Amino acid sequence: MQVIQPRTLSNSELITHCAHYMDTVNEMPTAFQIELLRRFTAIAPVNEFPSVDPKQLDLFLDTK
Repeated sequence: MQVIQPRTLSNSELITHCAHYMDTVNEMPTAFQIELLRRFTAIAPVNEFPSVDPKQLDLFLDTK
C-alpha cells in the first residue's frame, strides 16, 4: 500500500485529500494538518490583522 505524503502534493491535491478525510472519515491525519498549517503560515502576511481594532469596543472592560 502506498502512503500519500502531504508534502509532495500540490495545493489543489492537498485540499482535495483533506476534504475527503473530513467528509468520509471525519478525522484528518496529523501529517495533513501540519502541512496545511505550514502552507498557510508561509503565505500569510505577518501583520495581516491589527492586534487591536481602534473602532472595536472593548467587551471586557477593566472594572477594577
